[in-house]
Amino acid sequence: MNARTGLKALLLSVLLLPGLAVADNHEAGSSFQETVALDGPVLLDVDTGSGSINIRAGSVGEAMITGEIRVQRKSFWRKNPDAEAIIQQVKENPPIDLSGDRLRVGHFEDRSLARQVSISYDIVVPADTEVLADTGSGSIAVTDIAAPVNADTGSGSITLENIGGPVKGDTGSGSIHANGVAGTFEADTGSGSIYLLQTAPGDVKVSTGSGSSKLIGVIGSVNADAGSGGVIIEGRQEGPWKIDTGSGSVRVTLPDDAAFTLDAETNSGGITVNHPLEVEGKTSKKHVRASVRGGGPLLRIDTGSGSISID
Repeated sequence: MNARTGLKALLLSVLLLPGLAVADNHEAGSSFQETVALDGPVLLDVDTGSGSINIRAGSVGEAMITGEIRVQRKSFWRKNPDAEAIIQQVKENPPIDLSGDRLRVGHFEDRSLARQVSISYDIVVPADTEVLADTGSGSIAVTDIAAPVNADTGSGSITLENIGGPVKGDTGSGSIHANGVAGTFEADTGSGSIYLLQTAPGDVKVSTGSGSSKLIGVIGSVNADAGSGGVIIEGRQEGPWKIDTGSGSVRVTLPDDAAFTLDAETNSGGITVNHPLEVEGKTSKKHVRASVRGGGPLLRIDTGSGSISID
């Protein structure tokens, strides 16, 4: 073997070794299930550093908690000989604690242990359970809960179905889909879309760094902000609606008898209003100030680049 061939072989082996290490990298896993008796409504406080959280309504008087445990068995050249022991430790003493009216799940007293495990939770609770769910990385789903819900994930989607209380959702990267929220709704995503179907009156506040928002059935005030993305809103004003997007079109649909005060502006795009306007001062293709049917709640729309349509 000449020097050049030997060098190529050496380089090839260096390039392949990390891939081989990754291919050998796997996790040990297992699960646990616990049933907790409840005397009345509780606050469910779930926290996991990495893993999904799925919460749904079930029987009155109990919470059933299933945890899927993952422990890194090997990472590159480093073995974890304690993987099975860690799993057994979690199974024998799962992080579940009921104190008064607060049910805490996933809160480890031993923080070093918490850093070594990833647990995904499937939790069934009574419908009147208030929910506080937080994961560093993973999706969150909450279904058929007739109480306030607060869901926060660093990276992952949030899905909410049939929620009978105020909702707050926050994700650093991922979509937020809320199908059936009875009450106020607040949502924020750094990158991803937001969808809301509101089934009872409540104020709405949404923000997307990059992504669209679609809000249907809104009865209340609205504050919608998008760095880049379109905004669609259908509903009835029960307070001011303020919509601001750096780049994206805005479409608003109001009842045929809606009375409101309009202030709409776009730097690049047209403005279309399919309601009778009583113009206030100067108007242009880029900026319209007017009253509709004698005026009412403020409808303020501002887009840096995009069209505005009001039906």
